[in-house]
Amino acid sequence: MVNYDFLSVYFYSVPNLRFNNDPYKKYNLYEFATRVTRKNKDNVSNLPLTISAQYGLVDQVSFFNKTVASKDMSGYYLLKNGEFAYNKSYSNDYPWGAIKRLDLYDMGCLSTLYICFKTNDNIVNSNYLAHYFESSKWHKQVADIAGEGARNHGLLNIAVNDFFNTKHAVPTIENQIKIAGFLDLIEKHIQTQIKIIELKQSLIKDIEDRILWKTTNTQTKPIREFLTEINNKSIIQNQYPLLSSTKKGLFLQTDYFNKEAASSNNIGYKIVHKGDIIISPQNLWMGNITYNDKFDNGLVSPSYRIYKVKEEYNAFYISRILMSYRALSLYKNISEQGASIVRRNLNVDAFNELCFPIPNIKKQDEVSLFLSKLHQELKCETWILMQLKSQKNYLLNNMFI
Repeated sequence: MVNYDFLSVYFYSVPNLRFNNDPYKKYNLYEFATRVTRKNKDNVSNLPLTISAQYGLVDQVSFFNKTVASKDMSGYYLLKNGEFAYNKSYSNDYPWGAIKRLDLYDMGCLSTLYICFKTNDNIVNSNYLAHYFESSKWHKQVADIAGEGARNHGLLNIAVNDFFNTKHAVPTIENQIKIAGFLDLIEKHIQTQIKIIELKQSLIKDIEDRILWKTTNTQTKPIREFLTEINNKSIIQNQYPLLSSTKKGLFLQTDYFNKEAASSNNIGYKIVHKGDIIISPQNLWMGNITYNDKFDNGLVSPSYRIYKVKEEYNAFYISRILMSYRALSLYKNISEQGASIVRRNLNVDAFNELCFPIPNIKKQDEVSLFLSKLHQELKCETWILMQLKSQKNYLLNNMFI
């Protein structure tokens, strides 16, 4: 009887979605990738890079609004367009680090903490590999070599040789090109949709700044005249769902973090009702102010401040002017430097005295109706983007093994 067990070492099973019945072959990473260790001698490049989840390898200045690299980068790795880098830093989104390809620039510099490599195009198509590393299919290989307690100061303790010895299942070149082309098309749709959303966001911001801050036939009123702070707190555990207030809006904690980030005891958390405005006193100047138009009731951390719009005002109108771009500069002026660069402690008394142009209720209602339609259009475009990303994630999970 012939023993075919040796074939399982050489070939993998096949993924759920595929173009044909061609088998997948196992390769060690070193068989189709060569480590890149060239240094940035004579500071050939002055572009420090970092990894962004959305854009891959990007300029540090664009990403952080500053550079965190040293001035002399001659000791950094010099990465060229089309080459890959593995960042061993882990996070909730990237529990085993992230591998990205340099696409946006001709070259750039990376810390020697990264593992850099280029591919052998005779075995692996570079576009295919870029998509493969967006999936989670390579995580188990890294998890197996990381071992227990292998996390040190935010970095996975992974040896270079072990990383290049990880095994990966690869189809034929023809299949790789088909898969990459298909996923490229989905990604093109995603990037187009992102641009549509960014344009709509910019348009809404400009419209709101023009309409809401128009001072003709309006009265200037301090915040204390149209907002009332409320301080209702939960008296039993899990009285309402836990919410997170962010610059992007108000979310269920379980959706935003994929888990509950709050302490196990939420008695004493502040209660939020529909129509309330939630602000973060430490991050208000950065735009952490939200209007609850989604949840009937919820709980937020006691560190937030909750406000209710007085009945004689249109709550949506008030929320939009308080969340406008021009308002953020007012908040920054009354916030003092906190324990970190991004934290500024709000002077609440000064906040209550900030003045805004508020028209009569009829005008508020008219403007609110117009702006709400624009925001509804934006929500629809955002929903389309979420569907495209969900579709891509499904494909990433089912076209690789």
